[in-house]
Amino acid sequence: MQCRGRFVLWFLTAGLAALQTSIATAAAAKAGKPGLTPEVNRLIAAAEEKGEQELILTWSESSLGGSTGAKKFEALFNKMYGANIRVNFTPGPSMTDMAGKVTQEAAAGRKASTDVLLGTESHYSALLNRNVLEEYDYTKLSPRITKEVVGYRNMGVEIYSTISAVNYNSQLVSAADVPRKLEDALNPKWKGKIASTVNAAYFDRVAFRPEWGPEKMKGFIRKLAQHVGGLVRATESERIVTGEFLMLVMSASHDVRRQKALKAPLGTVILEDATTVGVLHLGVPRNSSHPNLAKLFANMMMTEEGQRLLYEVYFTDHHELPGSQSAVELKELTAKGIKPLKVDIKFKVDHPEIEQLSDELRTILREKR
Repeated sequence: MQCRGRFVLWFLTAGLAALQTSIATAAAAKAGKPGLTPEVNRLIAAAEEKGEQELILTWSESSLGGSTGAKKFEALFNKMYGANIRVNFTPGPSMTDMAGKVTQEAAAGRKASTDVLLGTESHYSALLNRNVLEEYDYTKLSPRITKEVVGYRNMGVEIYSTISAVNYNSQLVSAADVPRKLEDALNPKWKGKIASTVNAAYFDRVAFRPEWGPEKMKGFIRKLAQHVGGLVRATESERIVTGEFLMLVMSASHDVRRQKALKAPLGTVILEDATTVGVLHLGVPRNSSHPNLAKLFANMMMTEEGQRLLYEVYFTDHHELPGSQSAVELKELTAKGIKPLKVDIKFKVDHPEIEQLSDELRTILREKR
């Protein structure tokens, strides 16, 4: 009888332990993958429930590493989330055309041709009040995603920065001779030997720095128009590499890093009175086919691993995130107390006059030449 009692006690104890293990296992499954926020785990579960097994991405081949970058992002996504999804990348048109296409698809009630939309602050500000992008609280995804890097009205998350700069041929222009301020580009020794861009890139932004102002900038552009030897597209760095022009006033600094990786003789300088930072966004169209995976992709891009991979394939990252490699360019200026002007969606909303100013500067630069 005593033996049978011990057996019953053992049986009940073993059963209770098994029940506790089962409950713990179920709780762990409900909690999701360790190291991820509850919202990220919720999105993973929602994607599995909805059968989302591929991510449709479309941007130009020259953005984010194109097809090669897309494959690397796919590998990181699957590793990070323990998933097995496929990234279906299709090289697409310009960001402007893509924003227009997604807008038309939303108006027609069709599925978006991309699960995430890549665009600048200009593209995103143009989509305000058009009910194209899902307004989502991206800060729930990660402590790294703060309100400072989330787009106006939660339209998307800022994934990388573009820093305005003067790019130059490092074999033909010494580091001691490069401009430090914008008006240094008007030095007589550069007359006819430097270029600017056909769309007067970045000057409209610089005009809103405290050192300038719209009217002062118009006066500068009139002088620059008589000083430059030609107008080029911002992507035509090879014309600086060959020495056709000694400098490009102004462009973005990350293109020089890309060219230098190919051993091109290029350098870049961030000007003390003309430092601006633009931002590129990822947002989810309301009619996305795979909205849960799309948000997980945005989160992945903001992780340390995602930002490192972004810098590897595109030579830039977000200057405000911890560990940013592109922020190094701004250290010398910030040490002098010089703060870059951030041009984001809110800036565009607060300064609608920038569009007219941009048109005026473009006209002056072209016509005065």
